[in-house]
Amino acid sequence: MLHGGEIYNSIKVQRDFSVNINPLGMPETVSRRLCENVSLLTQYPDQECRALRASLEKYTGVPARQILCGNGASELIEAAVRGLRARSILLTAPSFSGYGHAARAAEAEIRCHVLKREEDFALTDRYLDDLARRPDMAILCSPANPVGNRIDRSLFLRIAEICERQGTWLIADECFLGFLPDEQETTMRRLLLPPRNHQRLLVLDAFTKRFAIPGIRLGYLMASDPEVLDRIHAQQPEWSVSVPAQIAGAAALETDPQYLKTAREMIAAERKRMTQAMENMGLRVFPGEANYIFFSSEIELYQPLLDRGILIRNCDNYRGLKKGDYRTAVLRPEENNILLRALAEIVQA
Repeated sequence: MLHGGEIYNSIKVQRDFSVNINPLGMPETVSRRLCENVSLLTQYPDQECRALRASLEKYTGVPARQILCGNGASELIEAAVRGLRARSILLTAPSFSGYGHAARAAEAEIRCHVLKREEDFALTDRYLDDLARRPDMAILCSPANPVGNRIDRSLFLRIAEICERQGTWLIADECFLGFLPDEQETTMRRLLLPPRNHQRLLVLDAFTKRFAIPGIRLGYLMASDPEVLDRIHAQQPEWSVSVPAQIAGAAALETDPQYLKTAREMIAAERKRMTQAMENMGLRVFPGEANYIFFSSEIELYQPLLDRGILIRNCDNYRGLKKGDYRTAVLRPEENNILLRALAEIVQA
């Protein structure tokens, strides 16, 4: 299983904890707007996503000319690697498999910085030694996937400054940052605006997680220089972002701010409660802040949970992880209770 949400090979799945999307589900504004505009499916999409980028400008504070939309974050990662001609890419292990997929597709050299279990898989100053080897590109995710921990703010800023000086492209993947209450204060997209205007930084985000619409496939990439985005845009297929995706994205950005506020509060409370319960069962829960929990167990959990209709993410195929490493989403309290009861039954047995 390369990703979460791979429910199509099993008829057993009744509750999917392998994907990390907003537990409140798709906003009502999105479903309503899609239904109201179904007749627009008879026309071609706007290749420039003008209306959507204008909405994103209001939402992010980044000018529309500095935003590129794509068919999910994954497409934009691949387009960036090709468009910026990255021949060597520094990745962390563990990290999202899509980064490596994009590097291999472009036949780029993958350089790997291994995160240490004894350091809770946190990014430390050790990373700077690998960065000093001047890779063409570095990709970092904060909060990280699959562990869910954030990169220390001062370290992340140092990394951005080093990349700027030495000419390394830095992609900051913030697809999970929207679930944290201090997103506006900590987002790296602030470095794309005056007076910073970092030329080597790209910030990646998506609608998938925060608005619970993974089936739509919609992401966006931000940069200081629109010409950089033009180079990346040239690597995308024509009409990359569909009419439904553009409609859904604009509607999602109009959602009442209370939607995300409620989700953030629920996730924070449930994450704390679930962590305590799992630790009481003897499971090792690693520090994190995202809308998912990374943990390890000496007891096999994946198949016994699947036998009960519950799918979690088996993480042993991540580079740097091993058998017994798992990730679970933080969902609504009633759903989390079902998972916790099942875990308790398996552990006690």
